[in-house]
Amino acid sequence: MKKILVVLSLLFMLTACQDAGRQMANPEERYLYIIDMIKEHEVFATSSNYFDIACEMAKIEGAYRYYITVDNPHLAMFDVELLAIEDDVDYLSTMAANVGIFENSEYNIVPNQSNPSQGYVKGVVASAITNKPETTLYIFVQFKNSDYSVTHSEYFKIDVKYEG
Repeated sequence: MKKILVVLSLLFMLTACQDAGRQMANPEERYLYIIDMIKEHEVFATSSNYFDIACEMAKIEGAYRYYITVDNPHLAMFDVELLAIEDDVDYLSTMAANVGIFENSEYNIVPNQSNPSQGYVKGVVASAITNKPETTLYIFVQFKNSDYSVTHSEYFKIDVKYEG
């Protein structure tokens, strides 16, 4: 009887832990979940050991557009997702810069390989509009290994400003 209780307890705990990291089927739910993860995160990097990340800003009519580029992978990155936010922006009414969340296809970045029709790209770029000529971006990048058995996530804090 004790063994059955132990096994049932372990199954319950494993099921509860599995839900926290699950892949959400609804893109809107996943989008809001990632925004919350970024807001709750405390430690941010400025660069990665796995890829290059860069930000730049351009002036557009009445505002500024920033671009976040992830490229030059040092290893194979599959099912790449990127989402970037600024402080004090309502992302229920404004779309955050993102890649790989709302699309039906996956983005894979593999060193020295490019075949966009098959989902193999040289890099990904996300962009959004801001009213500020300089801002701080909080960026989430996630990818999986080649057999999708390991998911790797990184959080970045990068200052970007218009240098016209």
